[in-house]
Amino acid sequence: MNAEQKSRGMHLRMCRQKKKMTLQALSELTGLSAGFLSKIENGVGNPSINNIQKICYALGITANELMATKTSDELLSTANDHSSYVLRGNERCLIYNFSDMMRFEAVYEGSPHFKINIMTLSGGANEHYNSIHSYDEFGIISKGTMSVELGDGTKYDLVEGDCIMIRAQTPHTVVNTSPEACISSWVEIYEDPNAPKTT
Repeated sequence: MNAEQKSRGMHLRMCRQKKKMTLQALSELTGLSAGFLSKIENGVGNPSINNIQKICYALGITANELMATKTSDELLSTANDHSSYVLRGNERCLIYNFSDMMRFEAVYEGSPHFKINIMTLSGGANEHYNSIHSYDEFGIISKGTMSVELGDGTKYDLVEGDCIMIRAQTPHTVVNTSPEACISSWVEIYEDPNAPKTT
């Protein structure tokens, strides 16, 4: 059992218990067996990124919340509180790295309204990553090319400089379509809970 798996398992158990959800209930929502979920919570299961996304969606949390291994004092939101700063490439907060195929890093998390992450997909792998979020997500391709397919079958081929808005609750699949790494920035946009509701 490595430290990352152990930390992820503890976070998963805490999030599930906070929602007052049993392993069986989480199993039914995700389609993953209760035994497999138990292994993850005990730090011995190693879920794929697609299974991580299923778990996060079922719990109503972000992958950042489940995967981050830094303490609250180390998070970007508190390390640079109320000051201008430069964040170097090697100072990003690693959220997860799946076998160097998909790397997800936080670069800004100091606002209750949005977070900014960098996603790097390795080149030539042709791996498909499925996702669905409870928040709107705005993506910008900064290097390489990417294909994004929405749950309704709509497909977009994106190149450097292209942007995409993916609305909350929209299933989508991303894949790197270039031989080199595809690097993109993603803004998670959260509703203001105090904003007046529009009808």
